[in-house]
Amino acid sequence: MRLDDYDVYPDVDRLMGEIRKYDLFEHVVELEAYGLTIVPPEKMHASEGFADRLRDAILRVCERRNGVKFGDHRTSTVKGAEVMGNSWDLLEEDEVFVEAAINPVNLALVRWLLGQSAVLSGQTWIIKGSGDGAVGLHSDSHGIPPGAGQIAHMCNASFLCTDYESAADGPTVFVPGSHHQGRATLPHEAELDNTPFRFVPLIAKAGSLAIWNGATWHASEARTKPGLRVTLVQNYMRAYMRPQRNYEVGTSPQLLEKYPELARVIGKSLYPYADSRNPDWERVPTFMRTGTDPFA
Repeated sequence: MRLDDYDVYPDVDRLMGEIRKYDLFEHVVELEAYGLTIVPPEKMHASEGFADRLRDAILRVCERRNGVKFGDHRTSTVKGAEVMGNSWDLLEEDEVFVEAAINPVNLALVRWLLGQSAVLSGQTWIIKGSGDGAVGLHSDSHGIPPGAGQIAHMCNASFLCTDYESAADGPTVFVPGSHHQGRATLPHEAELDNTPFRFVPLIAKAGSLAIWNGATWHASEARTKPGLRVTLVQNYMRAYMRPQRNYEVGTSPQLLEKYPELARVIGKSLYPYADSRNPDWERVPTFMRTGTDPFA
C-alpha cells in the first residue's frame, strides 16, 4: 500500500503519482538537497524534435524582434549583448513555447517546489555568443527578504536548446545547497574568480530541463566556443508573487481551448482584485489554502 493510495492528502497524492509516473524521485531529492536538478531529454516526454523546434523558434523570434541575422547557430558570430532586448513574452509567438510551459515533467517538478497553484510568471531567452563574458552569482528570488528560505517562492525551469558540453560553452554554474542560506548573494560573494563558495557547471544535452529553486545561487561562465548557446528560461511563482507577465489577461482563447493545462498554469490569483470593490469569492479558498499547505 502506497501512502498516496489512501487519498487523504490530495495535493501531495497527485504529485506523488506524477513523480512515480515520470520516474522523478531522484530529481525531487536533488531539488531538496542541492536546490537544482537536470532532467535528460529522454525523460522529458516531449514531442519529436522539440529541442530543435524550440531553438529555431527562439532564433526566429529574436531575429524579427531585434533585426539581426544569426545564420547557422553553430557558427554564428552574433553577441549576446546584441539580442538581450525584446526577449520576454514568448508564449504566443509559437506553440512550441506552450509545449514548454505545460510539459508534464516540467510541471510535476515545478509543482513539487511551488505547490499546485504555481503560475507561469514569464518566458525569455538567453542567447550567448563566442566571447560573451561571465555573469556573477545571484539568486532569482527577487524581493524575498533574508530568513524566508523555508520554501521555494519561485523557480527557474530552463530548457537547453543547445548542448552544454564543457566550460567553453559558457554554461550556467550553481552553488549546490545555497538555497538553504535563504538569502541573496552579497557583493563579495558574487564574482566567480574569488567567491568563497564552490560551484559546479551545468553539463547536459540539448532538450534537457534544468530546474532550480529560485533561491539557489547560480551564475554563468564566459563562452569561448564558436556559435551560440541558446536557452529558454521559464520562471514560475507561487500565486502570491507578482508574475512578470499577466497571462490571465489577453491570452488567446484558441490556445486556452487547445491546451487545457495552460488555463491552469497561467494562474488565477486572487490579488489584485479584478473588481476593486469585490473579491472573486471562487478564488478565495484556493488562495487561502496556501497559507496552511505549501503543496496547495
